[in-house]
Amino acid sequence: MGRRKIKMEKVQDTNTKKVPFSKRRSGLFKKAAELATLCNAEVGILVFSPGNKPYPYGSPCFDLVVERYNNESEDSDSCETSGNGRRNRDRQEKRICKRLNSIMEQVEVEKKRGEDLQNQLETAGEEKFDKPIEDLSLEELKEYEDKMMNMHGMIQSNISQMQVSSTLMLLSIDTQNN
Repeated sequence: MGRRKIKMEKVQDTNTKKVPFSKRRSGLFKKAAELATLCNAEVGILVFSPGNKPYPYGSPCFDLVVERYNNESEDSDSCETSGNGRRNRDRQEKRICKRLNSIMEQVEVEKKRGEDLQNQLETAGEEKFDKPIEDLSLEELKEYEDKMMNMHGMIQSNISQMQVSSTLMLLSIDTQNN
């Protein structure tokens, strides 16, 4: 049976427009990708479906291609419209500054949130040991004992490190004197 040549005419039925649209759109995007690859060209295509939904394609990226096109057209405008170009750049700079400020505020909020979480993590479970030891349950007493043993181990470790460093310091002083 093979392929048949389809007569190029407008499809009237709105429901049957969807299939040829999606097939032709994918073919168009494939050709644009080939053009970008073979010629090292920057390609940007925007297609609206019959349902008015936009389908962009860009190589390397649609937004970059549009931005470059806008910048090229601003630069090629006459001196008469150079004021508009400056105004557009000023507006763009203001938008960038607003975005940067917004991101900086988000960073500050996240830093504060991180500090709060760190404080919560460090103090987690300690509030139950604020009550008198007689009021603690057996599990809480065992947990309290474990914390005390860990603390004792850390203190012993610090003591031994201090002893070693003081011994090394005394040895270095003796070696310097001799």
